[in-house]
Amino acid sequence: MLAFAEVVLVDKRNKNTRGCFAELKCGERSENLSISVQGLPGLRGPSGTTGPPGLMGPQGLTGPPGRDGFIERPPAFYAELRRLFVTKNSDSILQPWTLSETANVPDAFLYFSQNTGIFTVPISGLYHFFLTISVSKAKASVYITRNGERVRTVWIESVATIQNETVAWGWASGSIDCLLYGQTGDQIAVVASYRSHENFNSQVYGYSYSTFSGYMLHNI
Repeated sequence: MLAFAEVVLVDKRNKNTRGCFAELKCGERSENLSISVQGLPGLRGPSGTTGPPGLMGPQGLTGPPGRDGFIERPPAFYAELRRLFVTKNSDSILQPWTLSETANVPDAFLYFSQNTGIFTVPISGLYHFFLTISVSKAKASVYITRNGERVRTVWIESVATIQNETVAWGWASGSIDCLLYGQTGDQIAVVASYRSHENFNSQVYGYSYSTFSGYMLHNI
C-alpha cells in the first residue's frame, strides 16, 4: 500500500507573533494535520505618536504639618565692648562695640550698629537678650532700654568702702538675661547710668569682658 504525503505552503500570519506557517496534509481524505513552523520576527517599526495625557489620579494623603512661622535665618548678634567706657555726668549708651565675623552671620551688621550700640529690630517677634557687664576697681549701674525706656537693670560693684573710704577693691561682673517683644523698628540699647544725687559715674570695663547678644525666638 502506497501512501502519499503532500506539503502545502500556506501563507498564514499571526498578528501576535508575526510568524509564517507551513501546513502538511497526509492524503486527500485525511483530516487536517498541520505542523506550524514559526519564522523569525521582523524588525520593530517606528514608534507611534504620543497619546494624550491620562486622567488625573486620586488625591494623595495629607502630609505632616510644617514648621512654625520661622524665617530661614532668624536675626541674631553677638557684640563685645571695644574699650573702657565711663559716663560723664549723664546716662550714656555703651559704645563702641565689636561684631566678630566668626561669631556673627553677615546680616548682623545690618541691624546692630557697632558705633552707636543700637540694635534695630528687623522683624517683629519675641527676642532673647543677654548682657554681661564687668568692672575693675569700680562700680557701674547699667540697664537695657527699648525705645529709650528702661526695661532691665544690673548693679555691679568691685569696691568696698567704709565711711567713704575705700578698704578693698578687685573684679566683679553682673548680667541681665531677659525676653522682650519687639516690633519692627524698635531700638534696643545698653545704657550706663550717672547718679546725680551720688555724683556717681558708671565705669564699665571693655576689651571683650563686657558682652551683649540677642536673637529672635519666634516671629509674630
